Formats: sequence, structure tokens, C-alpha cells
Amino acid sequence: MQLALTLAAATVGALALQRLNVPGGLIFGSMAGAAAVTLARGDPGAAVLPGPVRTAAFVVLGAAIGVGVTRSAVASLRSLLLPALLSAALIVLAGLGVAFLLRLTGLAPPGDVLATSPGALSVVSALAVQEGVGAVEVALFHLVRVIMVIVSLPGIIHLLSPPGR
Repeated sequence: MQLALTLAAATVGALALQRLNVPGGLIFGSMAGAAAVTLARGDPGAAVLPGPVRTAAFVVLGAAIGVGVTRSAVASLRSLLLPALLSAALIVLAGLGVAFLLRLTGLAPPGDVLATSPGALSVVSALAVQEGVGAVEVALFHLVRVIMVIVSLPGIIHLLSPPGR
């Protein structure tokens, strides 16, 4: 019964935030819904997802990402490989640098390396769950990042556009 209530609350939260067009709404809303049930119950162990349910969730998430791979996307990767590798290396180093600075200042959350690493909210959060390191904190870091990108990027693009565009 507790599992059904948790999944129902997660579904309602996910669909509500998706309908409101909140970035990462599906994953963040489902987290909020499940958390609400757990907090209302007062027993964190009451809503543990069984291993097969967690496994199925990761399989579905992987499939959702995998079906987005097309032949044209793979073909275009050849010319993008070097810039993508350079970009990825610099972003990973920047994330590691931020994690290091957070540790130095005593502000590092659980799962700090995943929280400051590049990646999609859903994928990095799922990895945090799988690794058992601060999934809530990692998801919050990535949600804040996604919102900041969505809010700031149009203005940045406008500022960096050549005159007359």
C-alpha cells in the first residue's frame, strides 16, 4: 500500500510540474511527491522502492535516452568529436574545481562531484541514487543549474550576438 501511495504521489507531482513547464518537472515533481509521502509518514524506511522497481526505472530511463540516438546524430558526431571532447574535458575539470572549492570552504553537499558534474538532471540524479550518494542534493544542484541556464542564456546570446542580428 505504501509503495502504491508513493508512486501515485510521485506521478501527481511529476505531471503537475510538467504541466506548469517547470524545467526538470517530471523528475523534480516525482521527487517532491514521493518526499511528501515520506515526510507525512515520518518513517523514512516506509517508502523504500523494491530492487526490481528501481531496476525497471533505470532500464526505462536508459531506454528513453537511447531511443534518441539516430543515424544522422551518429554521423554528425564525426565532425563534432574533437570539439565535444575538448568541451567535455573543460566542463568536467570546471565541475571538479567547483567540488574542490566547496570542500575547501566546507560547503560541499553529499555527492558533491556528481552535483557539480555536467550532465542531464535525470541521468546524474539516477546515477546518484544508484551510487547511494546524496541524490536529493545532486538533483537540487542540477535543477538550479538548469533553471539558471534557461533564465540567463537568452540574454547572454543576445549580448554575444554580432551587431545587426
